[in-house]
Amino acid sequence: MNFLKVEIEKFTQKRPNSQELWKRSIQGIPGGISHNIRNLGLPSIGAFPVFIKSGHDAYLIDVDNFKYIDYWQGHYSMLLGHNHPGVQEVILNKLKLGWHFGTVSEDQVNLAEMLIEDNPSVEEVRFSSSGTESAMYATRLARAFTGKPLIAKAKMGWHGYADTLLYDVKAPFLGKEGPGILPEDQAGIITFEVNNETTKDLIQDNAHELAAVIIEPVLGGGGGFPVKIEFLKMLREMTEKLDILLIFDEIITGYRFSYGLFQNQLRIFPDLTTMGKIVGGGLCIGVVGGREEIMEQANPQLNNRVWTGGGTFSAHPLSMAAGLKTLEILKQSSHDYDRTNAIGTKFITELNEVFGDENLSFAVTGYKSYITIHALSKYLENPGMNEIIQFNSKKREALLQLALLNRNISGMHGIGALSFVHTTQHINQTQEAVEEITPPISKTQI
Repeated sequence: MNFLKVEIEKFTQKRPNSQELWKRSIQGIPGGISHNIRNLGLPSIGAFPVFIKSGHDAYLIDVDNFKYIDYWQGHYSMLLGHNHPGVQEVILNKLKLGWHFGTVSEDQVNLAEMLIEDNPSVEEVRFSSSGTESAMYATRLARAFTGKPLIAKAKMGWHGYADTLLYDVKAPFLGKEGPGILPEDQAGIITFEVNNETTKDLIQDNAHELAAVIIEPVLGGGGGFPVKIEFLKMLREMTEKLDILLIFDEIITGYRFSYGLFQNQLRIFPDLTTMGKIVGGGLCIGVVGGREEIMEQANPQLNNRVWTGGGTFSAHPLSMAAGLKTLEILKQSSHDYDRTNAIGTKFITELNEVFGDENLSFAVTGYKSYITIHALSKYLENPGMNEIIQFNSKKREALLQLALLNRNISGMHGIGALSFVHTTQHINQTQEAVEEITPPISKTQI
């Protein structure tokens, strides 16, 4: 019997509660979801997402009581694992006192001071509710500071769904990502190729109008592609020389590979940095931080200030408390960082070796604990970034996710990311499952 049909039947027959909730969800919510990737692409192959009711450590439990090893970990934010007892205790204690006051709080000050102390390029910060907002505010600050209109962003760079930077995120790179968004020339956006020499000319030619260059050190929207350090150094050198600001989006990479921002390891320091996810302890947060003279433009005592952080839930007291406690734990976790990075690197290497040895239509990208499995429309020998993007197969990726769920493994983009609570046993179990299902998926016509 066809592998796809077998996996769908196995999946649907055992998950009546998720199936019923999905039927209700698509009646009242466009597409049944409020974040576009949370259906895992499963409706495209005739299935539906699982509905989760709880999580602890490395596991999620759905409404049909299936238990999954989870690698999505709250959009990569749960580096300590789900429901960490230390963070939970802080949240519960704060919750007893009230959960939203619309005022300043002591934890806001403490978290800001910790982020500044940890990271040399960060002299001041502003909190918001999401990474999307922080990217939007960073570009606004850059335009105000330089008096120039253009922002250059990396193709495949992901900075959230605000109109500001939603350009050339997904192949075939047609500029604006969908209806309702202004064309690039009206929005003040130009895009560039990562790890490409032509980017130098693009920056040079537009220097007189270019306010900032924004980039993720590891391209999250593109699929976990690390940017070459030489390219990042070139961006820093050119932007400094031409009076252009450099913005690093560290919403994924910040505090993921070691304590502090990834830029500290790279020894490349931007003018502004956006943060989120891990620094909020898994609660809603966005941060923009950087040089004092740039950040001070947001000071409300100025007559002509830059408007940032205007959301009702900016610097939410529970997010501040959870983020502060998380960073306190991470600061003492060098061994956990080393172990998690090591098993992640080994996992990436061994899977790519298997895919290459068996001529399977898959490739793994990522960096240390950040792991993406790409399902391809055909086998490619040692594919590069452009080939992986060109031959990406969304339906095969959806089948991969479905087959993993049938084997009690939950992820996104193939896998996702490791947390400190993932063990070698988890990785071995997952690798066995991936090696079992990728050969028949490679042969399945979708």
